[in-house]
Amino acid sequence: MRIPFFCVAIMTGAVALAAPQQSSAPVAPQEPSYADLADFALASKITAHVRIRSAQPLRGEFASGTAAGFQRLLVTADLLALMKAPEGQQPQVKYIIDLPFDSRGKLPKLRKVESLVFAQPARVGEWQLIAPNAAITWTLARETTLRAILAEAARPDSPPQVRGIASAFHSAGSLPGEGETQIFLDTADNRPASLTVQRRAGQTPIWFVSLGEVVDEGVSQPPANSLLWYRLACFLPDQMPESVTQGQNADDSRQVAEDYQLVRTALGSCARTMSAAR
Repeated sequence: MRIPFFCVAIMTGAVALAAPQQSSAPVAPQEPSYADLADFALASKITAHVRIRSAQPLRGEFASGTAAGFQRLLVTADLLALMKAPEGQQPQVKYIIDLPFDSRGKLPKLRKVESLVFAQPARVGEWQLIAPNAAITWTLARETTLRAILAEAARPDSPPQVRGIASAFHSAGSLPGEGETQIFLDTADNRPASLTVQRRAGQTPIWFVSLGEVVDEGVSQPPANSLLWYRLACFLPDQMPESVTQGQNADDSRQVAEDYQLVRTALGSCARTMSAAR
């Protein structure tokens, strides 16, 4: 996943601005979902908890490209906690964000507001937000979820990033209604990952995920709001692409598509409330 950079490096005596692709408030209008937080945390080099010290309005050329109804601000914040970052971060940081005016034409008071910031390092003590809305209000629940995401992603056996479906096959069983479908996934680092659906006569179909060369019942129906669930629910296609089963007979292709839909239904939708997090 690639998220376009929002803004800017802060230079001695001046601010070099890149126009934001869109503008958004630093406070999420709805509670960020697990997928929102995973999108941000996994795409950023810095995930941090900060307390805003000051927010200075930028005008003239430094505010070029700011959307109507928004104010561009240079934020100075004290670093409270780093959840993910390169070494050598400063105790005080600066970053730029566009903030909307309220119905009275006022900006909310930001001093002492605590935020979760998702950024890339620019210069010493300066960060670039990875998206216009990549700074959200801190809550303990949000921080706890982020820490769990980052801890799981850092494990050697962390689920690979899924890009799609590489191939899929169905093998009919010896009795009517029996069979097994194997769906091999395309992963960013070429690590093996597959889905298996097994059908037995008179029994409810079962499915499981394998993260290894040997296909076994490794993880049966990963729980929602886990990293494996996120890798699957948020990045697999909604339906089995016809190109994947091209050349197979019609019955096998139909069964592959049906079994894949069983998995997608069980995974559920990948809910996102922050569109720029994608």
